Amino acid sequence: MIETSTYARSAVQRKQMHYSPNLLSTLNNAIDNCKIATIEYDSREKGVSVREVEPMAIVYKERKRHLVAWCRLRGDYRSFRLDRLNCIKLKQEEFARKQDFKIEDFQDDSHSSYDEDYEEED
Repeated sequence: MIETSTYARSAVQRKQMHYSPNLLSTLNNAIDNCKIATIEYDSREKGVSVREVEPMAIVYKERKRHLVAWCRLRGDYRSFRLDRLNCIKLKQEEFARKQDFKIEDFQDDSHSSYDEDYEEED
């Protein structure tokens, strides 16, 4: 299995909570080219987990950037805060965009019931 792109955050970047151009570039590459991504996500409640996701969009929620993706582990859309992503690796494998995805469901100005329908990975 060949990976096409990788981003790993250093300890200094974690403390500063800045988004590396490499992270944003890697995420945009995954979104634009429908590439499966393996992410290492640091949840304050559940610790570090590794997930395979289908990246859909980057949105702002509660003044923070989030990756919205279909999580293959949970079988549902999830919102991952970018400042909690430790690592992302893109695979050669592509996915077909889901027809039910609506970016409006995940944005701050949405009139939908985001908090009830979709979970943020804490």
